[in-house]
Amino acid sequence: MTSIQLLASLTSGSGLLIFILAVPLICRRVPPNSLYGVRTRASFASESDWYRINAIGGRYLAVSGLVILFVGAVGFFLPDSMHDPYSITAAVVTLLVVIIPCIRLCLLKPSKDPNDSRRDS
Repeated sequence: MTSIQLLASLTSGSGLLIFILAVPLICRRVPPNSLYGVRTRASFASESDWYRINAIGGRYLAVSGLVILFVGAVGFFLPDSMHDPYSITAAVVTLLVVIIPCIRLCLLKPSKDPNDSRRDS
């Protein structure tokens, strides 16, 4: 296995893991806890906010995971001479697709109506 294939494997595996971790959040299967999920002040405002915000976060996470998986898969088709540009590109893309959704999630507010689950945007 060449160095670029190893990097592509790690990147793809990370993307797949992120996608898998997103599925229970999207399906609203993760109850409020202190270890797994979107843990912001808004998400802990009420149980309905927890599930609403974590479903949104799960969708962001799933998209991020798929983008990272795609970037990883591209690495399998590149020659080993492209290792340095590929590693920089993979790192930058990974950071962006994780940081941007995190910022958006931190800006979410609790719903005014605890029974309102229609604000899934």
